[in-house]
Amino acid sequence: MKTKELEIDISSNIIAADKEKKTLNKPFRTPDGPKKFSVYVKNEKGNVVKVNFGDPNMEIKRDDPARRKSFRARHGCDKDAGPKWKAKYWSCYQWRAGAPVKASQEGLTLETEAGKGLWYNIQKKKERMGKNYKPAKPGQKDYPKQDALKKAQAGEEDWDGITFWEQVELLKIWPELAKAEEMMESEDEMESEMEDYKNEYLEMSIGSINSIKTHAENILSALNDEKVKENLTEPFLQAKIAITEDYMIMIHNYVMFAEEVDANYMSSEPMFMVGQKVRNTNKSCYHYGSEGIVKEIKDLPNQMGKVISYEVTNEGPTYKKGEVLTKTMDQLSCAQVYASYEEEEEYKSMYETEGQNFKDFLQKCIPSQQGTDKEKFQTCLLQYKKNK
Repeated sequence: MKTKELEIDISSNIIAADKEKKTLNKPFRTPDGPKKFSVYVKNEKGNVVKVNFGDPNMEIKRDDPARRKSFRARHGCDKDAGPKWKAKYWSCYQWRAGAPVKASQEGLTLETEAGKGLWYNIQKKKERMGKNYKPAKPGQKDYPKQDALKKAQAGEEDWDGITFWEQVELLKIWPELAKAEEMMESEDEMESEMEDYKNEYLEMSIGSINSIKTHAENILSALNDEKVKENLTEPFLQAKIAITEDYMIMIHNYVMFAEEVDANYMSSEPMFMVGQKVRNTNKSCYHYGSEGIVKEIKDLPNQMGKVISYEVTNEGPTYKKGEVLTKTMDQLSCAQVYASYEEEEEYKSMYETEGQNFKDFLQKCIPSQQGTDKEKFQTCLLQYKKNK
């Protein structure tokens, strides 16, 4: 009787070990959050836990040596990546030097794929070849090296940083994983992680702005080329350039003058307000090219967006000055930031004597002020006179 119990105990241990080998340390994507990836591992007490890692809003840029070096330095990856039951370990491992970024689908053998997990790749090969699958024999090119076999048999294969398993498949093998405790980050870890994210976002923003600067400078330096000037007159480019200018002005004013974070300020759509000057940039619209001052902003039913009513200030073949047009937000762009003050007599008088410097000052000053448009203008007007 004891012999049978011993056999059952040994058998159950073997089954449990096999489940662990097939399911633990196998990262998978988590589209529903809370992070980009998760992995089941054993913690310091030997209990199976679920570790979440990776910012879902960030793209892995480890093929950029500078970005990889910066990431690893900020996280202290080369000093101490931490234990496997911490998110830092898996993030550092994913950003390690020499890790492959893109896996070619041509000419892969089991030997070159062994880094993804030998058993995993054998299973994939079986699925691809179906009835035609035959195990590779020693001496054949697809037969894995001895060190890869030993690692696979011991369950010590290293993750390659790019292969991800399916959580549902792992749970099929070991359903109890669904009960695994999730590792919670400490307050210090969350603060540190947030600071890392901010640094990463800063690097990406600076890189994008430098790219915009480089491309703009390339165009401006080539204006002696008649072909370049001709291309700039293409109608479809005018709308793109106008929208780009709007976004850059919005970004500039927020970065330079905003004191508190306002998520609504940097929405994916251009901002509009009553008194603002807008232009119709939808070349398919009957009133394309019309410009005017925003008079009213209304919400569409069922959260379908907003419509803007503006009084036309220019003349065209299909619109007249003084006419009020109503358009959806996607058809309009900001002709210039907070333009209602241009109707003030004081503005007109100051602009005549001070010129573009006064106009540029207002465009920088007004977005940072509080109150009505008129109050903002008066505050900035006083500042301008005081600075003279």
